[in-house]
Parts: sequence; structure tokens; C-alpha cells
Amino acid sequence: MTYTRLDVREWAVAGNDLLRRARKLLQSAPSDRIRQLASRIPATILSAENHIVLVFAGQYSAGKSTIIKVLTGRDDIAIGAGITTDNAKTYDWDGVTIVDTPGVHTSLRPDHDEITYRAIADADLLVFVVTNELFDSHLAQHFRRLAIERDKAHEMMLVVNKMRRCARGNTPESQAVIREDLTKVLTPFTPDSLRVTFIDADAALQSKSESEEVGNALWRKSGIEHFTQVLNAFVRENGLAGRYTTALYKLEQAIQEALTAEKSGDKDADALEELLLQRRRALFETRDSVPRAADAEIQHTVARVREEGRKAADLIHPSADPDDVNRNLLAAQARVKQYADALGPSIEAAISKHMKDLNERVSSIFNSELAKELFSRLVRRMEEIGFTTEAASRVKKAADLSSKLGEVLVRSSFNPQKTTFGGLFTLNQYSGTAAHDFVLDIGHFFGKSFMPWEAVKWTRAIANVGRVFAVAGTALTFIFQMKEDADAAQLEKDLRESRAAVRSGFNEAAHVIEMHFDSATRSCLASTLDAEIEVVDARINELRDLRQSRSDSFNNLIAILKETREMIRFLHAATREPDRKATAAAAS
Repeated sequence: MTYTRLDVREWAVAGNDLLRRARKLLQSAPSDRIRQLASRIPATILSAENHIVLVFAGQYSAGKSTIIKVLTGRDDIAIGAGITTDNAKTYDWDGVTIVDTPGVHTSLRPDHDEITYRAIADADLLVFVVTNELFDSHLAQHFRRLAIERDKAHEMMLVVNKMRRCARGNTPESQAVIREDLTKVLTPFTPDSLRVTFIDADAALQSKSESEEVGNALWRKSGIEHFTQVLNAFVRENGLAGRYTTALYKLEQAIQEALTAEKSGDKDADALEELLLQRRRALFETRDSVPRAADAEIQHTVARVREEGRKAADLIHPSADPDDVNRNLLAAQARVKQYADALGPSIEAAISKHMKDLNERVSSIFNSELAKELFSRLVRRMEEIGFTTEAASRVKKAADLSSKLGEVLVRSSFNPQKTTFGGLFTLNQYSGTAAHDFVLDIGHFFGKSFMPWEAVKWTRAIANVGRVFAVAGTALTFIFQMKEDADAAQLEKDLRESRAAVRSGFNEAAHVIEMHFDSATRSCLASTLDAEIEVVDARINELRDLRQSRSDSFNNLIAILKETREMIRFLHAATREPDRKATAAAAS
């Protein structure tokens, strides 16, 4: 029988195991310098404060604890009828923090709402659970407060549990009926936008104690496999996989320095490798600081967009003039476009500063005494052995180290006729490189004509009566009925939904902006600094290949380095997959 597999947990388990093995390897090295590097390796793939936090909230007695029990396989989670969770309970599940919250809006324990809201505030992902009986008025109000007022819609998925209680069970027919009912409640959202999934956690739990045939049938009917797939896609779409690479990059740098400490026996080759490693460290640290600088600019803009939505929603009240509301909404929409237009240049300025610092740092490496003395020795060395371009092509495996080094230098950077170095050793020159081109043409990555409203889907025309005016090209209906016989309660409900729709629209625009520029930042890093690091790594690997023999320690370090890079590439692919799908969807 197949049980649940949450990708983020698998990444954490694999990453922690890699960190543990690398730390043990460095701690057992004969060299003091290498042993000291063990302290540079992070203790875990994610620090305690940086764990991905998955919060389960929603209706009391909806089966939240049962879902967590099935997902984690833990036996210490209490389940049963009634209220089984009095406080928010936290489970550390190998790098994933799962939080089980009490039910909300219960007449028995009204204090549970406050407990739940506190837990939700720090959630990365929120799983809102209801039963097949769906929302009552209080639960619907709570849900909308989370989704709209607290802007959790883009961090939320809705799970309908206890589907076996439906007359037809957890079948497509039952799901279709519930989807239709949900559509009436979720506005301005849709079942698809909230990733609605249908499960029966009790069936999944029961499947583990039945025969294989019965167990497999119950497991299929439970819908847990699909729920896990949606949850994994949710993690990827929100870019959370990127968190795991931070520790891996630190590990990679520590292993690189440990490899450099394994001397080749040729002081020139060793010194050259040390210079390249210094350049790599400068690139690596810039690569770490650039996304943080970009994110600061992004979050500032996103906050302004959401504030525009709050202000626009406040304009909608019974005595409001529809034309005035329309003008203000369109003006707010225009300001959002201005914010998005200004964000690209602000990120460019932030990244340019980091690139300038990088340029100064690598210049100091190039002009260091170590570099000057090394380059002078290498020129004399190549002249003494009479090494030429033709000689490089004749180097065989049996050739001495000087010839091998000469072959690398000629192929990479050394001009025997002019006795000068270029390419590999011009550490202070970035003109003509991908990093330089990026600074000159940031619009290539961030889109100079990016239109956030084009990607925003105003999900519903709210009500079928009242005045209609255009917002973002979509007819959105608002109720400004002032007739004496108007139902005051209905009027307030319609106005409240209209305000919620406006806030939702601006929140969605903020989300679109955040995802667009975050994805663009990742793309530019992959095309620039990542590409530069790969070139340096290739040169370092060439120098390491010059060594006549390698110690067991060296080979083990190489194996760990390879494994680390494979995991980084895997996580990058997981992060970029939603970007490729979004690009394909936009093109179609």
C-alpha cells in the first residue's frame, strides 16, 4: 500500500543526512584547517525559526487531527468525536512544523478563535478543513476573514473531509455537487483558486488495519494521495523549495575550502586554486545577498498595493457615490501599475550596488600580493619550459605537472606569445560577462512592460443587480440601492461582499507582483551569478584534476560535493517548474 509522501519532508530528511555525513567527514580529517571547517556546516537543512510551518485550521470536529495523524504516521495524536485539541499543538516532522489548532467559532469554547488566529499568523501554508456539510454562517465569516482581511488566500488550500458520509461517498458525482455549493460561499474565490480537495481521513486511517485488498480500496477512496499531490504542488508554487538551498550552498562552500586545503604538492597550482576559491566566495556571498535585497524592495511594493486595496474597499458604503468610487478605483489601479513599473528599476539599483561591491572585492583579489607574485611565477614557469599552444595539444597523461598546468593555462587564459593572462585571471573585469549585461538590461529579466492587472482574475460579478462599472476590464457589480423598501440586511451583505472583492483583487495583484519579481530574481541569478560560479568551479576542477594521486579524504570530499550540487539542482528545478508552467499558460 502506498502512503503519503510530503516532498518538503523528504527534502529535509535527505538534506539533514547529507549535512551529518559531511560534518562527520570534516571532523575526522587529519588537517586542523579542514576540521575547523566542520563548524561552518549548518546543523540542519532548515533552522528552527525557518522551518516550513503547515497549519491546520477550520471547523471543530472536522478531522484535522486525524488528517495530521494519517499524514505523519504518528501514534501520539489524539483523535475522536468532539473537541480533541484545546490548544495549538505543534509537531516537528523532520523539517516541517505541523500545527494542529482548535476548532473555530464554537459556542463551547470561544477562546479557541484567538488561539487559532495566533497560530495562523506565522503559517507558510494553511490547510482549512471543513466537513462534507460545509460552512455555517459563522464558519464562513471566519474563513473570509482569513482569506481576504488577513490576505491568506494565496497561502491557503481548502479540504473537505468526511466524504464517506455523502450518499455516494467520495465520488466525482459527490464532489461536483459540493463544488457547486462551495462556489456560492467562496466568492470572490473559486474552488480551483483555493485548491479544494476531497478526502476521508478516517478511511485512510482504517486502511492501515485492514487486509491488503480492503486496505487498498479504502486508501483509494480516502483521496489522501491526491491531497498530498496538491499540497506538494502548493509548496512548489510558493517557492518554498528555495529555503532548502541556503544550507546546501553553505555546505558547498565549506567543502570547496576543504578541497583546497588538500594540497596538490605544487605551490603554484595550490595558490591559483586559492585565488579562484576567493573569487568563488565573493560570488557566493553576493548570490546570497542579492535575493534578500530584491525581496526587501518587493515586499515594500506589495505592502503599498495591499494598502491601495484596503483604501479602495473603504470607499464602498451605503452613501457612496458610484461614480466617485469608480474614479478612485481606476486611480488606485493606475497607481498599482506605477508601483510595478517602479519596482524593476528599484531592484536594479539594489542589485547594482551589490555588483559594485562584488567588483571591488574581486579587484582586491586580483591586486593582492598573492596574485601578483603567482602570476609573475607562472609567466616565468611557462617561459622556462617553452610551453606553446602547440605543446598544449601534445600533453599526455604521462606528462609532468608543469606541462599539465601549462595546458590548463593555455586553454583557459595564458597567451604564450604575449606572456599575459586573460579570461580566468582577470578577476576584476566584469564587462562583457552575464553579470554585467544583467545590470545593463534588467528589463530582460523583470519585464519592462509587466502589467500586474493582466494576470489578476476578478473571480465574480458580485450580485446581479445594481450599478456596473469596469475595474481592470471586468464588469464588477456593486450595490448602491437606496430605495426606502430596500432590505437593509441584504444591502449590508452586498456591500460587504463588494468590499471583500475589491480587497481580494488588490491582494491578488500584490501576489502576482510578488511572484513575478521573485521568479525574475531567481532567473537572473541562474543566468548571471550562478553561471559565473559554474565557470569558476570548472577552472577549480581542472586544477584538481592535475593531481597525480588523490587521498581517500579528497575523494570523499569530491563525492559529498557532487551530491550537494545534485540536490541544489533538484531543488532549483522544483522551484522553477511553476515558472515554466506559468510561462506556457501565458503564451497560450
